[in-house]
Amino acid sequence: MKLGRLALKNNLMLAPMQNVTTAPYRRFCRYFYPIGLVSVPMIYAKRIASNPKSVQLPLMKIKEEKPISIQIIGEDAEALKKALDHLESYSYDILDINAGCPSKRALKAGYGGFLLKNLDKLKKIVETALKYSSVPVSLKIRTGFEEPLNVEEFCGFINDLDIEFLTVHGRTVKHRFERENLDLETIKKLKERLNLPIVGNGDIFNGKMARYYLEHVKVDALMIGRASMGNPAIFEQVDQFLKTGNWIPHENGLKLMQKNLELYEKIIDQFLENIELPYNKESFKFIELKRNSIWLTKDIENSTNIRMALSNTKNLHQLRSVLNGLFSN
Repeated sequence: MKLGRLALKNNLMLAPMQNVTTAPYRRFCRYFYPIGLVSVPMIYAKRIASNPKSVQLPLMKIKEEKPISIQIIGEDAEALKKALDHLESYSYDILDINAGCPSKRALKAGYGGFLLKNLDKLKKIVETALKYSSVPVSLKIRTGFEEPLNVEEFCGFINDLDIEFLTVHGRTVKHRFERENLDLETIKKLKERLNLPIVGNGDIFNGKMARYYLEHVKVDALMIGRASMGNPAIFEQVDQFLKTGNWIPHENGLKLMQKNLELYEKIIDQFLENIELPYNKESFKFIELKRNSIWLTKDIENSTNIRMALSNTKNLHQLRSVLNGLFSN
């Protein structure tokens, strides 16, 4: 499919999630389905500008993952300009501006979702990106800050910018990830008034919700995030439902968990080949395997106790010991 000038294999995208969608995680999810677009989670523009070496790890080997975007966050146009100069040394396909992050750190510093309260500053950030980025620029927002966007005003704002596509998470910044406050009508209104592709994001946990986004909200593509944690096959499930109407439920168990973790470790090992890390490779593997072993307990019997045991591990040896005991039983 075409998303602006970007040619993708399909209309499914993996959301950038801090401390989740690392390089091994992105490769893991793509093992199950050829996801149209993945993204490096948000990197702080000021961090790149002041210390480029500090972002070497999240940007390692991204050329191997094309098509891929880099999501950048910040409120300082000059820092963004310097960051983009450094990013010229990397091969990627889209620069995504984060104007939706609801974290306290972002809001206190005046970037992320806070930029929806200051469209003049957001416009300056996006215009700087458009001027100095060698790749197309996209924008990720929420449906508002505390209240839904003034759609007419916001559409006028967007129409003045030459962005490639707009990704909208269906909640206000204030509502963070509250399930009961999903707002898809604002996304629908934006889609009706804008002449650029819209990517829908938020609570796409099953095929019915995916189809609702496409058929009712009329978005052009879907971005899936938290639903992939513990269920990397979610993209294949959604794709099959959209094609056939049949939903294949996620039926997890210890055997599948073990198989997925063995695959994840192989992917980590492949990623670590011929690279230098800023810290011990065993520590990197431990962090990756621990996080994902916890997520991969999803829907397994007695998962609460299993997660507690996994969470208490302090190193790779302890983690392997807990997992070996779990799988041997």
